[in-house]
Amino acid sequence: MRVRKTLSGASLAAFLLLGAVACSSAGGSGGGDSGALDPSGATPAASAGGIAASPVATTAGVAGVAASGLRSFAFPAGVQVQFQTPIPASGPQRAAMIGYENYVDSLWYAVASRGSHTEYRQYMGGNALTFADKLIAEFKTGDYKLSGTVVYFDISVPQVFYGDGAVVQSCVDASGLHMVNAKTGKTAGTVFDPSYQHYQEQAADGKSKAGYWTVSHTENFSASSGASAGVCV
Repeated sequence: MRVRKTLSGASLAAFLLLGAVACSSAGGSGGGDSGALDPSGATPAASAGGIAASPVATTAGVAGVAASGLRSFAFPAGVQVQFQTPIPASGPQRAAMIGYENYVDSLWYAVASRGSHTEYRQYMGGNALTFADKLIAEFKTGDYKLSGTVVYFDISVPQVFYGDGAVVQSCVDASGLHMVNAKTGKTAGTVFDPSYQHYQEQAADGKSKAGYWTVSHTENFSASSGASAGVCV
């Protein structure tokens, strides 16, 4: 279930990097055949077992969920997607953030269902879609279930292109997301590689032919690497 909280503001520390993201057509998110994934596209590393995942009650959606164009996804118990930045009141920044959050929600909804729900393909393309397909394949091959919470904060839209394209930037705390063995219920480790428990995501977002905004490209940077991504720790 999506949960929305409010933070004071969004960071613009990576503003100078964003133009390259919007124009880039190569590289970006990726995954591997086994072990925890690295959202930057690096080779995955096996993740050590950790705290056993246990179901937690979902929290009802709050203000903002009913915003025009913002999809609501019914996540299974024990899975939460939290957004800690309010959606802008109007303009292309609002449309871009709604498109980004639809991308995020549809991604984790598809992973939680191990691909049985295919709505995610409406909200992403390019390497963003490639990454989603790889992540879903990882869960299907390993017979994993998704458990835990992922938090998106300091979300901003620092660049808009002609009113129908934009770059969205966010910080992500994925340390609470786990892969759980579907048969035994025991954790198989975190979803992402340890160096990507906290990372910065920059996404190229634009209006689709259908009229709503989708994500066509993502770049992800480990917060532990410092530079602009260091604001995400």
